[in-house]
Amino acid sequence: MNKIILFIGCLLAPALLFAQSSIKGQVQSASKEPLIGASIKLLDKEQGSITDLDGNFYLENIVPADRLVVTYIGYEPDTLAPVFNQIMLITLQESGEALEGVTVRARSESVVDEAPFLNILITENELQKAACCNLSESFETNASVDVSYADAVTGTKMIQMMGLDGRYVLISREGIPNIRGLNSRLGMNFVPGTWIQSIDVGKGAGTVINGYESMTGQINVDLFKPESMDTWYLNGYLNSFGRMEINANHQIPISEKWSSGVMFHASNLSSEIDGNDDGFMDLPKARQLNFLNRYKYEGDRLMAQIGVNLFMSDNAGGQKGFDFNSDLSTSSMYGYEMDTRKAEVFGKLGMIYPDKPTQSWGFQYSLSYQDFNGGAGRRIYQGIEKTAYGNFIYQNVLGSSFHQYKTGASFLYDDFEETFDSNSLTGLDTAMYRTEKVPGLFFEYNFIPNDRITVVAGARTDFHNLFGTYFTPRVHARWEFIPNWTLRGSVGKGYRTPNALMENSSVWISARELVFNAELKPEESWNTGVSVAGSFMIDDRPLGIVADYFYTDFINQLVYDRDVSSELLVINNLHRGSYANSFQIEANYPITERLEAKAAYKHYEMMMTTNGVLQQMPLTSRDRVFANLSYATLYDKWKADMTVNWNGPMRIPNTSESPVEFQQPSESPDFFMLNAQISRGFRWGSIYLGGENILNFKQSNPIIDPENPFGQNFDASMTWGPIAGRVIYTGIRYKIN
Repeated sequence: MNKIILFIGCLLAPALLFAQSSIKGQVQSASKEPLIGASIKLLDKEQGSITDLDGNFYLENIVPADRLVVTYIGYEPDTLAPVFNQIMLITLQESGEALEGVTVRARSESVVDEAPFLNILITENELQKAACCNLSESFETNASVDVSYADAVTGTKMIQMMGLDGRYVLISREGIPNIRGLNSRLGMNFVPGTWIQSIDVGKGAGTVINGYESMTGQINVDLFKPESMDTWYLNGYLNSFGRMEINANHQIPISEKWSSGVMFHASNLSSEIDGNDDGFMDLPKARQLNFLNRYKYEGDRLMAQIGVNLFMSDNAGGQKGFDFNSDLSTSSMYGYEMDTRKAEVFGKLGMIYPDKPTQSWGFQYSLSYQDFNGGAGRRIYQGIEKTAYGNFIYQNVLGSSFHQYKTGASFLYDDFEETFDSNSLTGLDTAMYRTEKVPGLFFEYNFIPNDRITVVAGARTDFHNLFGTYFTPRVHARWEFIPNWTLRGSVGKGYRTPNALMENSSVWISARELVFNAELKPEESWNTGVSVAGSFMIDDRPLGIVADYFYTDFINQLVYDRDVSSELLVINNLHRGSYANSFQIEANYPITERLEAKAAYKHYEMMMTTNGVLQQMPLTSRDRVFANLSYATLYDKWKADMTVNWNGPMRIPNTSESPVEFQQPSESPDFFMLNAQISRGFRWGSIYLGGENILNFKQSNPIIDPENPFGQNFDASMTWGPIAGRVIYTGIRYKIN
């Protein structure tokens, strides 16, 4: 009998080995979040699939001898055998994770290997190297984005990418454009750092799926998700200037398919800091309340989420003694005030098809109302922006997962109402009262023949009711030419409508006469770039290298010209050339198992025609150096981080027509900025102590003629360095999982 069974088994074994069947599965992250658009391919075969909006996939004609290769941007690929008669649950780890004894530690910042364009992922670990009170302060330990102060009165921190102003970067929240329009300068201060799970920094022309406004890059901010966030996360912060913060995130489980999350932020700075004794506050007084609540539904076929964000912020700066709710028009003191209110409803809706697992669609939307009231000196400003945004995306494959595409349609509605009491602003009225209606169509094709090559070609056409048709082509290519070394290239076009009053604080805080004599036109540019990223071993440890070069050529640009005269600020469309060359090389190396070093050198050549001369853009360094050291003990019980930035000299706008005592040098000195933080981890969270601008470097006399703020020589916009001095801070992070 046993011999008969053995004989039958031998006959059936080949049939079982080569029998074809189907498999189902789901791909998720370590935090159990479904990974949408992950690629599942059969090793050495063309057959494959991609995950839907719930991370699910389905494959037919699978044999036990097959091997599945699972890849997703920002995560380590995995190869595994198929599992039949049950749902496969595949968990991918973030790129850079490595097993060290019994401790799994993830790299806090890394280039996303599978991305077709240069994409740097900044994780929560990287964000916690500094206080990161808001989004504008979240890049101080990152070399790809530069941070500086806009002026000597408003306290606004601004970012630069590839040497150009942050307004040329498309900043989105989970794929939905978020910081733009009247909010483009202040908006980064309105995203609390404790809400941020990770940040994707993409350099160069971005995907056409998110719109036409990306000109030099994209920054996408992922907030903590309702289904995966901590039950409670509390953060308290206090610094030596008197700034206080309290943050609270709370997960609210509802049912198997429904989840909800609440995030709250409150901050206050009421002290008057005047470290240089010029009679002006180095930082404005500020108070802010921010609340976000969203709900998420995950069904068998339908996925949906809806959220609401309510926000209020009040700022009061200028001369010491100027306070909240003061009347700028009657005050004898020179003051700065900006009161902001925002209400937004946003969400997503998606559908999958179990019988067609490669096919899915999604819809993103946002409705917002923003109100700005304030001004500086005698210049009173009021602005209202009403925005509606919708984006429908359909994705599928063409034959196999080697050929993927996304297509869809979008609609953007912007209604602007601005008033500004100042001297002559001829020609600006039409720009201050306008309604933009922009429907658009897009298509993006992905060719992924193997893990080494990716080509993405996309184009969109948008129909602007004021400025005509925008055609936006973009192409990205990735080639892993040898193991661990990847070459990337990109080229693409971008458009944006400038907002002259809110995007440059030099409009506000100087006695210059404002001249605007041209009809407002959209800004338009081409961006081309190439990068190489890889690593090689030194003493059995990887030395990572990333080098990139980008060239941005402006066809039209809104120019703020301070070189015509020290008494004028001429705002005009570009008459001659404007371009930017950006080169950066960055290296990272684990000196020991616990000590990691990063360093970068950046060279920017940013040329713009001002006063009829093609010259370096003012108040921007040509050369910068960045260095960071990170140390952690076993199990991250103690962590210490130090960041040094060297800023090279900057060109200062021409002041030769000013009285001799108010004339400025043609170039600023170079200077160093040193930040550091140490933290102690516990099972329940951590406590931290840190310092910013530890060397206490400050720009001397940042305000011209501060004794006569209503006089004709007053100017607080010539800022090239930090205004406030050293600040020491401490805080606590408390978690309940």
